[in-house]
Order: sequence, then C-alpha cells, then structure tokens
Amino acid sequence: MSQNDHLQVDLKTWMNKIIYIYWFMVGLAMTGQLLGLVMALMHELYTFETYFIYKLVLPSTFQIFVIGLATYFVRVRRMYSPRVLTILGVIAAWITVYTHAGVPGLQVLFVILMAVNLIYFNKTELKFSFLVNIIALLLLYTVPKVRLNASVFESFSYFFMLICAYYVFRLVLDRGTDILNVLKRSAEQERSLMVKSAMMERLTKVDPLTELYNHKTFYEYLDFLYDQSIHYNMPLQLAIIDIDNFKQINDQYGHSVGDVILKRVARIIEENVTENEIVARYGGEEFAVLLTSKSEDDSHELIDTIREKIATTVHDEIQGYITVSVGFQPLNKTLTQELFFDHADDLLYKAKRAGKNCVMRPLKEEGYI
Repeated sequence: MSQNDHLQVDLKTWMNKIIYIYWFMVGLAMTGQLLGLVMALMHELYTFETYFIYKLVLPSTFQIFVIGLATYFVRVRRMYSPRVLTILGVIAAWITVYTHAGVPGLQVLFVILMAVNLIYFNKTELKFSFLVNIIALLLLYTVPKVRLNASVFESFSYFFMLICAYYVFRLVLDRGTDILNVLKRSAEQERSLMVKSAMMERLTKVDPLTELYNHKTFYEYLDFLYDQSIHYNMPLQLAIIDIDNFKQINDQYGHSVGDVILKRVARIIEENVTENEIVARYGGEEFAVLLTSKSEDDSHELIDTIREKIATTVHDEIQGYITVSVGFQPLNKTLTQELFFDHADDLLYKAKRAGKNCVMRPLKEEGYI
C-alpha cells in the first residue's frame, strides 16, 4: 500500500468521525429546541403551533437533510472531500443560528465548525473553512431579524472572535508541524542508528573479504550446536576445508588473485549448502562448515560434492584449477568440543598427506582413513 493509500484511509476514518460530530450537533440542537418549546409554552412566548413548526420541525428537517446529504456523500458515494463536508456543516450551523436569532452566543458554532477542520492538519483546508464561516456570518447579518437582535459591537465581536480563532488554529498547526518534524527526525536518527548498529554487528560477525561468518562467530555457533547435539542427540558434523597449495598461488600471482580465489571458493561452498549449515572462514585459506540435521553419510556426500565442484571450476586468473583438502569429523558423545575440532583438524592434515584433493573421515575400526 502506498503512502497516498494510507492517507486516504485516514481521511475516510476521520471524515466518518466528523459525520458523527455533525449528527451530535443536530441532536443537541433538537434537544435544545424541545426544551425551548417547554419554556415557550410556560412563559407564553409562542403558540404551540408556531414554535413547533417554525422553531422545531422546519429547522430540524433542513438540518437532517443537510447532514444526511453529507452522510450519503461520505458513506455511500465514498466522496471524501473535506470542503464539501465543511460547507454542509456550516449550512447546518447557519440554520441553528438563524432559527434562534434571539439567543446570544450561538454564533460560536462557526468557531467550533472551523475547529473541526484542525482534524485534517492542513492549513489550506483551515483557510477554506475560515472563509466559508466568515461568508456564513456575513450572510447571517444580512437577515434583518438576526441583525436587529445583536448590537453593532456584538456583531463585530463575533467576526473578531472568528478571525482570532483562525490565527490561533494556524499556530496550533504550526506547533503540530514542528512536533511532527522533531518526531520524524528522531525516527530517522533511530533508523540510522539501527542500520549502523546492524552494520557494526555484521562487521563483528562476518569476514569482510568472503562475507562468510568469521572465526569468532564460528566458535559462537560451535558452542551452541555442540551443546544442542550432546543434550538432544542432534546430528552434527564438522568439515574443515583448506585450499591446496594456496601459498604458491599468492607467491606466484599475488595476494589480489589469492583474494579472488578465496571469494570464489567461499561462494561455491555457500551456494551448495542448505540453510541448516553454518559456513565460516576460519582463517587464511581455511574454511569451516558445521552440518546439522543430516546423517553422517549425507553430510559427507555433500562435502565431497563441494570438493568436486571446487576442483572442476576454472580460474581464469591462474589459467587453471585449484583443489581443496577436507577433514570431516562427526560428533559423538565421547568427544569434548576441543577434541571434536582437533580431530577434524587432524583429518585435514591426513588428507594433505594422502595426496590432497580428498575428504578424510574417521573409520570406526581404524580411527582414520
């Protein structure tokens, strides 16, 4: 969902809430008119028919029609226009003030209607509401019965109050914008710190050349997986992979070519293991692979497949091939964590002495191949 879609959803939600406010205002107006009917009859200010028709039925009918129209636009037609809603709300308020012209202070309704527009958090919409309310107030005072019920000072006071309220509301929006900007900057700084923290964490865990786990991270996983394997009888094997004759490559072609070879070997290993394996650059030209969730034979087959792929990969930088030797040690409960690694390391050197380019694994009867 795009940012505009999110804004549209918010607009829909808040315009529905404004509709509730409008209906609440109409309900209050009708309640006041009913109370006014009781007072009018008690003090014989109006006849029942006159008050009931002209002070209650007609204005309430017009207001229900206007707010019903606003409800139709928003909830049926899905027309989320703040300006249409503003105009219809001002019309409903205008009817109340016009109907009860003799009641002082009802003009404050126009300020309330303008305050509703603060919901949109938009100066343009606030300015539009201010202009509509000013026009409504001007039109109201063109009606003789309204004009005669208010002194000149009182009439100007309402205009002054509306203008002052508009500028106060603008300040509220400015302050709100400042707060949002502060929150936005704080959020951006927090995201930046999170990214930097993640990058720093990655730097402490990953070898920068091969982008595999580094020596330190390898031992963290070894500690954890060793305990899991011993306590929960989980299969675990360790393969130590060493590039054959790597020193000669560095001496003959330079360390830059050696780095390319290291990265290529790292990618071959990484691309051929599953998500259950942990691959690390142990140091120099040596890699370590912790294999989980596989039988000993399946893990051995996987490591041997990796060895074959490395041996058959052409390296244009040296115009030839390279090979690797591997020490492969499955874990059993007789091995401490140190012995587990040492046995794999011993098997690696046996593979080197056996002619290189092979995977050396222990035999149950004979100890090592």
